[in-house]
Amino acid sequence: MPFAILDEVKIYYEMFGEGKPIVFIHHLAGSYKSWSQQSYYFSKKYNVLVYDLRGHGRSSVPLSPYRIEDHVRDLNSLLEYLEIKNPIIVGHSIGTLIALDFALKYSLDKLILIGALYKSPDPEPYRRYISIADTYGMEALALYRKMNKEFSSALVENQTAWNELLNVYRDNSPIGYRYAVEGLLLANNYEKDIEKIDSPTLIVYGSDDKLIQNLKVLRKLKNYDENIISGFGHFLNFEAPDELNKAIAGFL
Repeated sequence: MPFAILDEVKIYYEMFGEGKPIVFIHHLAGSYKSWSQQSYYFSKKYNVLVYDLRGHGRSSVPLSPYRIEDHVRDLNSLLEYLEIKNPIIVGHSIGTLIALDFALKYSLDKLILIGALYKSPDPEPYRRYISIADTYGMEALALYRKMNKEFSSALVENQTAWNELLNVYRDNSPIGYRYAVEGLLLANNYEKDIEKIDSPTLIVYGSDDKLIQNLKVLRKLKNYDENIISGFGHFLNFEAPDELNKAIAGFL
């Protein structure tokens, strides 16, 4: 199993293919498996890097909140460890905050934001999520969110997509989830900083993603394209992998 031993953490990663490097940063309660259909597709032309964020999957689970800046430091250290320079960065959900912060600090070729955030979310539901995960486990949290209709119908009515999401939830521990959420809720508001990013950027949302309201702020980027995938929600990597791959490939 490939691990990078960094200053503070051990990060699990996998690499596929050859060519221009493209790095995928997963969602909260995700893992490198969140990108399984992207890894295969893009490895035909690119050097694909997928990894588990600190506190997720097989990576270390430090016992303190994971700020976005911590994730960015991990990513930069991982790239240095693997001798990767000027990559294409793809972020999903919390991964978009990591990608934005990275783009403000380091060199990259292109930026792709899927289901993007630009600031910390409303803390109230996340405190409830932590309590459920602590008490009943990560699978119970996913089922609670499903019961509460917080996932799109395109996800929950597609048994393959739902099982894939459920499996990556199972990859995570309640402790890691707690500290990931606590760090997420401390995230900066990047609205004003977004204007400083000049890398070519693709913004992708599902039309049914509740975070699509963030698009009006992300349109402050200097150099961007946008792609709205109709009929799908927040987890395009599971709900609409072919459509998402086509959108990314068309931008690259």
